[in-house]
Amino acid sequence: MKTNLELYKTFYYVAKNQSITGAANELMISQPAVSKAIKVLERDLNTTLLNRNKHGVSLNNAGELLYNKIKRAMELVVSAEEDLTSLNNMEYGTINIGAGNTIMQRFLMPYIKEFHEKYPNINVIVHTVVTPELIKMAQVGLVDIVFTHLPNDIPDNFNIINLKKLHDILVVNKDSEYKDKVINKKDLRELPLVLLPFDASNRKNFNKFCATNNIVINPQMEIGNDLIIEDCAKSGLGVGLVVREYVQNKLDNKDLFELETTFTLPEKNLVCLIESNRMNNTIIKNFLELLKK
Repeated sequence: MKTNLELYKTFYYVAKNQSITGAANELMISQPAVSKAIKVLERDLNTTLLNRNKHGVSLNNAGELLYNKIKRAMELVVSAEEDLTSLNNMEYGTINIGAGNTIMQRFLMPYIKEFHEKYPNINVIVHTVVTPELIKMAQVGLVDIVFTHLPNDIPDNFNIINLKKLHDILVVNKDSEYKDKVINKKDLRELPLVLLPFDASNRKNFNKFCATNNIVINPQMEIGNDLIIEDCAKSGLGVGLVVREYVQNKLDNKDLFELETTFTLPEKNLVCLIESNRMNNTIIKNFLELLKK
């Protein structure tokens, strides 16, 4: 197409307003600039489009034909511009968040609540499945942000944003025989441990620690929910492996007691993952702003 699309845009506003002045006001340019654009368009198309008189302008047959052809296209462009403005102003939209149950319950819920109160017209959809599945969903555009713990296997095309350092600890109730003992690495073999399943992402650090130190453990129970692990430890059913930051209130209230150890379990990081090509998404950026606070 040889003709500049801006010329068609100017013609659209002239035809819509039946006025050079009206078009100039909507486009926020001078009347001479509008008149010049119409003359250039007529020259490019080799036809006259407007009837000019002392009262203003009107469309001739060629002008009516052109206007009827470009009207719908220009309305779509204007609508798209308005939609983008609304999206950038957070007036509507959707964000898909992916996280395991633990992160959702322990970390994300206050942020989701605050985000919803601040942007009530943004639809928040939450997916709670295992991290590998969430990453697959993000790769095909079904999830915008994935929250998980590291270490984990993360594809190269994801940006990793660190949120919080976390620390695994061993906990018991006030009546446990282990409460006042100092636990060493060898003792882990004999402890009645209550753990997440072996392949759970939250347990990977502990698995690595045991493998590095040649420790073979025999868990008393493996449970797929860390809240239940806490309840088991609180009820005296075993020694629970939990995250200190997630149970701090129970430690403060003496509902659980952290075992003293001669070793420190490796730290892990709570992170969010976003595909690189989605980092400029307005809704995602606004959700990240809440997390940064």
